[in-house]
Amino acid sequence: MPTHQQPSIYDGTTGRSDSGGRRTHIIQLLRDSREPLSVADVAERVGIHVNTARFHLESLVYSGMATRETETRSAPGRPRVVYTGTLPNQTHERAQGFRLLAEMLTAAVAESDPDSGPWLYRVGKEWGRFLTTKVPPYVTIDESEITSRLVDKLDALWFAPELEHDEDGRPHLVLHNCPFAQTASQYPRVVCQLHAGMINGSLEEMRSTCRLTALEPHVTPHRCVGHLDDVLDDTVTSVPLRGPAVVTTEPDVTDHDAASSIDQARC
Repeated sequence: MPTHQQPSIYDGTTGRSDSGGRRTHIIQLLRDSREPLSVADVAERVGIHVNTARFHLESLVYSGMATRETETRSAPGRPRVVYTGTLPNQTHERAQGFRLLAEMLTAAVAESDPDSGPWLYRVGKEWGRFLTTKVPPYVTIDESEITSRLVDKLDALWFAPELEHDEDGRPHLVLHNCPFAQTASQYPRVVCQLHAGMINGSLEEMRSTCRLTALEPHVTPHRCVGHLDDVLDDTVTSVPLRGPAVVTTEPDVTDHDAASSIDQARC
């Protein structure tokens, strides 16, 4: 059967799959640099045209992943426009507003339904299917291509994913960034089930026989590990969460925590 060529369309993520990886690279450069970088600096380090670099930098500013400022100069000449990367949980008024809303809704779900995992997993699956380009009838995609598309999708959603294999050759996904790291660390049974469902919904939409069968949240502050296995009968209703980051009861939201989130949103 012929291999399906994925159409180049915008599918509702924060970036197209052909630019998500490049933007992840650029934001990492900005975060690692001790000094703000100009458009020319980024273009040279990434190996792209200055107009392409400017496009990606402005997209990052709009999404709250970077800030833009005009450099102060004491010497004659036109001041440079420079960019600085924001950390995943740093302040940005647009991002902070959504982050506060995410924290409030997550806390409400965790408090009202301690056993919310299965239905949150189903919600994640529906969104995973929705965000994935549908495979045409009678077209078969091999598992390596499916995995590559999944990694592109997660990269476009700012998870900074990487596919690795253990010593037995079994694949697992390493996620180096979580868009909701703070909320997920407090409520992994809510946020991580949504993300696990989204991954499996995407795999299901591409007719993969592989599924995420276990997830280890926050193995380190910037590393979550998802284990992938062949599943003959997809009867998964939720994905087991493993590791010390998973607690049996979610922490209570105190007035101090709420006040802290609101203060950050005002910054």
